[in-house]
Amino acid sequence: MSNYKGISADEKHRIVAALKSRGAGSCPRCRDSQWTVSEYSRIEVQATMERDTTERTTIPAVMIVCEHCGFISQHALQPLGVWPHADAIHDKPPQHANASTR
Repeated sequence: MSNYKGISADEKHRIVAALKSRGAGSCPRCRDSQWTVSEYSRIEVQATMERDTTERTTIPAVMIVCEHCGFISQHALQPLGVWPHADAIHDKPPQHANASTR
């Protein structure tokens, strides 16, 4: 059972501010401008096109949902400057023993 309560209001404000500062605008599908910061997500990526590759990592992201048509947009957290681990482009396991900081 998880104690996850969703993205905090402060985090949502930081994400919205980051998107606005980069010129994020209306929905590419319906052109409406009402968006909701929904949830964090991880986009799984892999090193090759091989189906059975074990070389995988994830990109931490946030889902933004259009309130009019429901279109979901995903934005990588690191380029927005809201990913607290600024030294990581992808969410790779830490190189040191203290893994609890991730």
